[in-house]
Amino acid sequence: MVSYKISYNDVISLLKLPHRTTIEELDDLFSFAKCEIEEHDLADDLIKVDCKTSNRPDCWGVEGLTREIKGITGEKSGLPDISAEPSGYVIEVDPRLKSVRPYIGASIIRGLSFSDFLIKQIMQLQEKVDFSYGRKRKRSSIGIYNIQMLESPIKYDLTPRSTTFVPLGYEKKLTLDEILSQHEKGIEYKDILPKKGDLPILRDHRGMVLSMPPIINSNDVGRVTEETNDVLVEVTGTNLEVVNAVTTIITQALRDRGGIVYSVEIHYPPEYLDTPEVQITPSTEPFEITVNPKDIEKCLNLNLKPEDMVKLLQKRRFDVVKKKNSLLIKYPPYRVDLMHWVDIAEEIAIAYGYMNIEPTKWKVITSGKFSRRTISENHVREILSGCALQEVLSFTLTAPEKLTNNMGRDPKDLKNNVQIANPVSLTYSVLRSRLLPNLLDFLSRNTHNEYPQFIFEVGEIVKKDKKNVLTSTNAAVVLTDTDVSFENVHSIIDTLAVQLGIEITLEVTEDSEFLEGRTANIMLENTPIGIIGEVSPSILENWQIYMPTVAFEIDLSLIPTLDLPPLSTS
Repeated sequence: MVSYKISYNDVISLLKLPHRTTIEELDDLFSFAKCEIEEHDLADDLIKVDCKTSNRPDCWGVEGLTREIKGITGEKSGLPDISAEPSGYVIEVDPRLKSVRPYIGASIIRGLSFSDFLIKQIMQLQEKVDFSYGRKRKRSSIGIYNIQMLESPIKYDLTPRSTTFVPLGYEKKLTLDEILSQHEKGIEYKDILPKKGDLPILRDHRGMVLSMPPIINSNDVGRVTEETNDVLVEVTGTNLEVVNAVTTIITQALRDRGGIVYSVEIHYPPEYLDTPEVQITPSTEPFEITVNPKDIEKCLNLNLKPEDMVKLLQKRRFDVVKKKNSLLIKYPPYRVDLMHWVDIAEEIAIAYGYMNIEPTKWKVITSGKFSRRTISENHVREILSGCALQEVLSFTLTAPEKLTNNMGRDPKDLKNNVQIANPVSLTYSVLRSRLLPNLLDFLSRNTHNEYPQFIFEVGEIVKKDKKNVLTSTNAAVVLTDTDVSFENVHSIIDTLAVQLGIEITLEVTEDSEFLEGRTANIMLENTPIGIIGEVSPSILENWQIYMPTVAFEIDLSLIPTLDLPPLSTS
């Protein structure tokens, strides 16, 4: 959960509430944004807010918090203003960034009146979003600049490590390598960037350096002061949806502070993305989801008519178009948490007020216990934990490229995978059919941590079986360190087999994901139940893992001593 500090007087001003409003009354209003007041000191004009959800980064600052509440107080209703006039500014993206930090979003906000307080509030929002939603700047990071010092087009490209500029907080120029080794932020975030080769940089048409994403801004154009009126907001990152969402979040916060928003053209190289080469940010089109009012009424049991739902959704800052048997919901692009009609049902329940819903008694008394399936899975977990391995829990939904490109496979291989028909994000658009890619993904995100890294996962995988879908349980182990070899992972599969009361053998095989001569099928009697080997350097290069790595993955449903048969869904 995310905590941040705001001003009581600032909240009252933004919400246009009387100054006699009590902390208790504010706390009640904050609950509509899934936030609560953790601490307060009105003598120091201080309120500490705790946001109780991790999927509402737009509410991690006072601007987004009050924007949400205005629909409840009746000051505003419906979709907030997300419009933007063209600015004429262009950002050109170097094709070499595709494998380093490929995506960027930007906006220009003019007519701001910065104060020391406002600068600190925006910086706080920036830090919270960078740290949590941006995964400590790896997935996304934010930069804000004085636009009056810049000329278009702005170039986002790679530059030699010997390039110099004056980083924020310094008075002398440093090379990029010196920033990574000497500057506080460089030391903290250097592991995000490649250890060798050119590094990302933002420069304007004249060559003036804006920043070294995602590390540090320059000390001139990248420093916002009380004299600054017009700013450029940019967000770089490794996930396009996240970059666009964060761009909108920061843009809307500055719009709420009186700024006028202008869009920026992002020029990507040909075939760089699956989307058009020219993208306009921030997004000025609301996202849409269609719901059936009958589904919502059945879910909530509140006896609400479609007209009632429309009014409640407008309080939640949505626009609603009523159709014959459905409602078309239009919501702002910063609402990254809305994926299903059930999310819309929750929004209606929030606007209705949970305190206004009468509780009902249960109709059936039940008692809970572990299923035999869970007991078997936990038994495997206990064995692998006893081998000094750390358990990893990853999502069943994943990105297509993690199962194909990163594993050296043809994208056509996805034809046997279950794919989401209308995914909200490409990052979670296909169900995993194996565990190994998820574990390699985990290691790729932890190259900055100490080695050895010995991990495992026991979890569900999903495959197509003709017209049916099969859900079964796999176990996978990955070891990475300077001197790991086939023998290390072999000893673990042997231990697992002994503890499960089975006898296994290894049969030499070939697989492009593993080294030739160091790969084998794991056999139970005459049935292959998994694969074991030393991961190929080319696969490790795809994941940017620079340590020897060994792994195995087995299908637990094929082991008769476990109660884990595959489950079929038509």
